[in-house]
Amino acid sequence: MSLAALRGRPALLYFNEGVGCDVCFTQMVGLEADRAAFEEAGIQLVPIVMNGLDQVRPELRRFAITTPYAYDPGGSVSRSYDTLGKGHHAELPGHSFVLIGADGTQRWRGDYPGMWVDPAELAAAVKAAL
Repeated sequence: MSLAALRGRPALLYFNEGVGCDVCFTQMVGLEADRAAFEEAGIQLVPIVMNGLDQVRPELRRFAITTPYAYDPGGSVSRSYDTLGKGHHAELPGHSFVLIGADGTQRWRGDYPGMWVDPAELAAAVKAAL
């Protein structure tokens, strides 16, 4: 997935620690359960991890997650959005959300080092930022 391909539609980037962080995958389960709150605003959810597909695929099956994950090898995208070290590991993205508007500009950001945010609270925050 290319971030440039998202232009023209708001996207909520969800940077997370990925494999080894069950709460990160549980967060995505919660976001999928509340997907309608994001879809009604036209917001596409884009989870981003540094793990490879071979590592992530079993976790997606285990948690029954259907949203495609973006792969950030080496962390260049995570670094550019300053999400590395915002959680429990300096070399991994924390539990961070970045809202990109349809015009490609950053509209909002939320860092949640507690590793969980209520999906309804998150949806309200990003809708207000559009």
